[in-house]
Amino acid sequence: MEKYSKWRDSGTGIQPFLQPVPARTQQLGLWSAINAVKSYILGPLVAVVRFAALGATAVLASATTAIGALLVVPSIRRGWTRCTQSVLARLALFIVGFYSIDAKTISLQKGRRTSAKQGKNGAVKSGDIIIANHASYIDILYLVAKYSPVFIEIDNASTYARPISVWAALTSAARQTPALLPAKEARPLREITETARLNCLGPVVVFPENATSNGRALLQFLPMFEDAANLDEKSDLHILAFKYPFQSFSPAYSVGSQLGHLFGVCCQVYNSLVVRILEQDETPSFRDSAVFCDAGNVPVDLDEAVKEKLLQLSRLRMTKLTAMDKRDFLAFYYKRTKKGYTQPSI
Repeated sequence: MEKYSKWRDSGTGIQPFLQPVPARTQQLGLWSAINAVKSYILGPLVAVVRFAALGATAVLASATTAIGALLVVPSIRRGWTRCTQSVLARLALFIVGFYSIDAKTISLQKGRRTSAKQGKNGAVKSGDIIIANHASYIDILYLVAKYSPVFIEIDNASTYARPISVWAALTSAARQTPALLPAKEARPLREITETARLNCLGPVVVFPENATSNGRALLQFLPMFEDAANLDEKSDLHILAFKYPFQSFSPAYSVGSQLGHLFGVCCQVYNSLVVRILEQDETPSFRDSAVFCDAGNVPVDLDEAVKEKLLQLSRLRMTKLTAMDKRDFLAFYYKRTKKGYTQPSI
């Protein structure tokens, strides 16, 4: 669309903010007829049933949260919360049509085998950092189901962050990324990982793009590890890549009504999610950075190393666009479509 050409990346020609559309061959002939039946007859009926099931799941989640608040012993309360969140997130994924998820741990080195699961050296612990691209609120459900992690919102200037709730993480894709966080709330990443480790809160998720793209390309990464205050030597890094193969409607979400997008996802009989996890011994480490590097060893630029690994793992191209470009795009989009926009509070 020419009216959004300002946000088309000049280097790749990719528009990373608009909703992906199916290939032209899937918009013609028999494919078109099949898609019409699924979209306008079968799909809405399936979606209504799924929305009812999701509503029941949400009520159950509220009930389990209320029960957890009554538990006095912190360790028991945290165990209850992590267990119930994980189960309910996986249930939500199943309801929406993600019956199975193609998740594999892979090596980027030629000749090495891939595996369905990580070994002991790849175990994700509380206080570790999970770095991933961000293409949909479905990412959040998968991460909750798999790791029950801590989600954060990043200040685009200082790269400090603040923890946010699972609900805030789920709805963040529909919100304009805050340009700046309140100074009293923004904390160095190391403080957040240390708190997570000491209180067994799970790993900390970092989306270095700090906004969702549509899964066609990556946005520019924030230099999260440029500031030494964000480095925690006790934390291991884990790199994940999310992809959403589709034929009619993409589960990747970047713009528009989030509820309407969820309805579209629910209209499909099944949905696909591919998760690729980098082998742990190929993942950059804080101990290789200039801050912790042993004398005589060449320090690694962690931001560049993480970017290179995620590019290879996702097999996506890097654009020159940023989270601030996404913020401007959303403001223009909602004004242009006359839908209005109110920044939700967290």
